[in-house]
Amino acid sequence: MDSSGSDQDGMPPYRVRTSLRAIHVRLQVSPAEGLTVIVPRGFDLNRLPAIVEKKKTWVETHLRRFAAAAKSRSADPPALPETIALAALGESWQVEYRPAKTARVGVRSAEPGRLVVYGAVDRPSACLAALKLWLRGRTRETLVPQLIHLADSHGFKFREAVVRGQKTRWASCSARGTISLSYKLLFLENEAVRSVLLHELCHTVVMDHSPRFWALLTRFEPECKAIRKGMRGAERRVPAWAEG
Repeated sequence: MDSSGSDQDGMPPYRVRTSLRAIHVRLQVSPAEGLTVIVPRGFDLNRLPAIVEKKKTWVETHLRRFAAAAKSRSADPPALPETIALAALGESWQVEYRPAKTARVGVRSAEPGRLVVYGAVDRPSACLAALKLWLRGRTRETLVPQLIHLADSHGFKFREAVVRGQKTRWASCSARGTISLSYKLLFLENEAVRSVLLHELCHTVVMDHSPRFWALLTRFEPECKAIRKGMRGAERRVPAWAEG
C-alpha cells in the first residue's frame, strides 16, 4: 500500500510503501520516484518524519545527483551502440544501421554476431527503442528458460515470468508468484544472473529477507552473499543507451 508524506518545511517529500518483506524501515531513492520509505506492516507512521529528517542530507545528495544526471542525459542523448556485449550469454554483437524507406525501425539478426537495425535509422530514439525490444526478446529466449530450469531442478514453482526494464531492480517476485526480470541482467556475468534468479525463486517460498530466507537461498547458492557484495555498483555495467 502506498501513501505520501512530509508536509513539513524543508523536509523532502516522500512516498510510503508497506511491504510484507520488510523487517525494518528502509529509505529508497530513485530517479523516477524520488524518495520512497518502505515500512513493515503495522509500523507507526508517526515515527517517519524523525527518521526522514535524520537522513535528510543523504536523501538530498542523491536527489541532486539524479537531477544532474537527468540534465546531462537530456543535453547529450546516449549514442547508438556499434557493439553490444551481453556478458550473461557470452555474446558480442556488431550493430549495423541500414536506412530504408519506412517510418518504422526494426532489428534482425543477419548472422551470428551481427545485428541489423533497419528502417528510419535517422531517428535515434526509435533505434534505441527497437534495440531495447531486442534485449527483451533475448531475455525471454535465454534467461526465462534458465529460470524455469532452476525452478524445476530445485522444486520451486512460480506463476509466470515477465521481462521488463526496471530502473532500480534486477528482478522481483510478487506475492502472487510472478517473477519480473530486467533485460539489464544480460549485461551481468552469468554467476550473478544465476544468483539473482535463485534469489527470486526463494521469494516464492519466503517473501521477506529474514534469516529463514537467507538460509534457504544459501542451500542453493552457498556463495550468495559474496556474489551479492560483488554486485555493488553493477548498474554501471549497463550501457547508457539501454537505460530507461
